[in-house]
Amino acid sequence: MKTVLVVDDEEDMLWMLQRNLNKGMKDVEILAAKSGEEALAILSDKSVNLVITDINMPGMNGLDLLIEINNRYPQTGVIIMTAYPSNAYKNEAMMSGSLRFIEKPFDINDMRNTVEQVLREAEGFQGRVDGIELMDIVQFNGLSRSTAALKVTTTDHEGIIFFKNGEVVHAMCDNESGEKAFFSILRFQGGSLQNIKGVEPPVVTIEKSLESLLFEVALKSDESGGEVVAAPAESALEDLDSAILESTSGSVAPFAEEKQVPVPTASADPDIPRNDTQSTAPADKPGSQPNDQTSTEDNDMTNIQKILAEFTGIEGVHTACLVGRDGFLLDSMARSGIDAEMIGAIASSGFGSAESMGMQLGQGNLNMTMLEYAEGPVLFAPVGEEAFLVIVADKDTNLGWIRIAIKKNSKRIQEAASL
Repeated sequence: MKTVLVVDDEEDMLWMLQRNLNKGMKDVEILAAKSGEEALAILSDKSVNLVITDINMPGMNGLDLLIEINNRYPQTGVIIMTAYPSNAYKNEAMMSGSLRFIEKPFDINDMRNTVEQVLREAEGFQGRVDGIELMDIVQFNGLSRSTAALKVTTTDHEGIIFFKNGEVVHAMCDNESGEKAFFSILRFQGGSLQNIKGVEPPVVTIEKSLESLLFEVALKSDESGGEVVAAPAESALEDLDSAILESTSGSVAPFAEEKQVPVPTASADPDIPRNDTQSTAPADKPGSQPNDQTSTEDNDMTNIQKILAEFTGIEGVHTACLVGRDGFLLDSMARSGIDAEMIGAIASSGFGSAESMGMQLGQGNLNMTMLEYAEGPVLFAPVGEEAFLVIVADKDTNLGWIRIAIKKNSKRIQEAASL
């Protein structure tokens, strides 16, 4: 049995990952912690193979937790996740030993595949560079066509060389990156190393083949009497990471083969995954379109529909309706062929019953309720005093994402609808 610890101060995200992450992995146990401090307490009592932590948390943040884990439990892998990506964070996380830096929103299947890969692969190796040719380790990663990060640390310096399918594609060393960093790392004398398999490079700053780089190393070494010298300043690739750290606007394109989460033009929140879904609206509503017409252009959608697209963009969700407490449909996003007005009228009685039951049982106001049917769930959530949301989904839809979307968007819908 292997153990994965998920750390996030957002309860809905924690609930979703703890419930869904290990589906299909019978030998994997998922633990949960709401803070870095709680995570360290769990780590002190239990052996954990992998930690997945959010970066922005009150108290001890994800980077601080990463450093503590590397210091106390160096055999435990760490994946950093965040809804607010930044190259500065990514570089710091990589230099501190993160196996991955994953941006929210992520596909749960992709996260699951990453966890399986990390747990399946060897943990790499650690040892002293003394007595070992660093060049041999570089060549070993090339011959084995590894995707890995080779981290080398000395008393005064620290650097990482990233391999993608055996090719050196990125390097970071102090304030340098690219070829300059690669050659600087090869000049290190002594120190310790860590070769971590399966680590994806954050950016691409080196495009030369490994053979070309090693030939240049040999040439420069001969010219300097055995010492490896840094690449010349006129190298084709500049110090991209330094430029990123000094600028708040620059960006570097990731690998083309890395999966990007699709975001439609109706996107309004960066934390919810999307898929393509058509919009519907009542025919008698000014500015909206008849039920038999669809559009994905921003100027053809109401403000409320743009927010409802946050729900229908979740895989498996086919209908999101804003319904008045009198049963009249205010606005909707629905798959073609679905009668959203009928759904609104039917749902009003179910919503009223759920509210009434909670009050009679002394449980207070209704925040959210779910009815689970053979073909999928239906969720209700109040929006202000005059309306409620109806979310209809297929079987096996990720309920965690829906809960997160409701929590994040209810107030926005209330404001957009002036409720």
